[in-house]
Amino acid sequence: MVRFSLKGLILVLGLLILSLMVSLKPGYASMVSEDELKGIFLKEFKARLGLKDDEVRLEKFRVEPRTYELKRNQPYRLDWITMPRPGSNTAILTYSGSNGNPQVLRLWGFVEVLKKVPVVVKPLQAGEVLREEHVSLELRELSRLPHDVVFDVGSALGKEVRMSLRTGMVLRTSHLQLPVLVKRNEEVELIAQGKNFIVKAKGVALENGRLGEVIRVKNKESQKVVFAKVAGERLVEVSY
Repeated sequence: MVRFSLKGLILVLGLLILSLMVSLKPGYASMVSEDELKGIFLKEFKARLGLKDDEVRLEKFRVEPRTYELKRNQPYRLDWITMPRPGSNTAILTYSGSNGNPQVLRLWGFVEVLKKVPVVVKPLQAGEVLREEHVSLELRELSRLPHDVVFDVGSALGKEVRMSLRTGMVLRTSHLQLPVLVKRNEEVELIAQGKNFIVKAKGVALENGRLGEVIRVKNKESQKVVFAKVAGERLVEVSY
């Protein structure tokens, strides 16, 4: 019984040595692994889109065919089937085989891009003006974000919330609007200007107005109604 076990052990050791000798044959150890192909795929993806390491995550990856001759440090060319983007992407990697003929690898990967976006941290009511303490930046998956997500927080601050927003909601441009700078029945400064003159007068706004909007304003002195553009808080302009 002991003799049989010893023979079995010798046989197993022999197979292990044979396997090791095959794996160390010239050129085998220098072949690119699938993990290295993943690295090539991600490197090229990030370079094309100008992304940082912590912004990209490779969710799934596949290479076809499964057997190939690409060696480490061997020159290659990688072409994207379509413009790289978050989600599904396919690239064609071309290199020279051992016989000198071009060889092709098809690399497919599902890439998730993470971006910092403003997220509401306290409930907001319609009409409130957005301030810095109302939002915080959080990493979110780009492929799952709405098309009008806000990336530049600075451009959103000071704007008015159009609707009620819950805690945890990603901030969108459709959530915001310019604040009302001129209110109906409010006294405003009316500036009329032409090529060689500027006239200032007091007026009364006949409707609400936001920056750049044209509203009706009644001149308090002449009682005439004119159309004027909102230029600031309680300030409107008429051009001739």
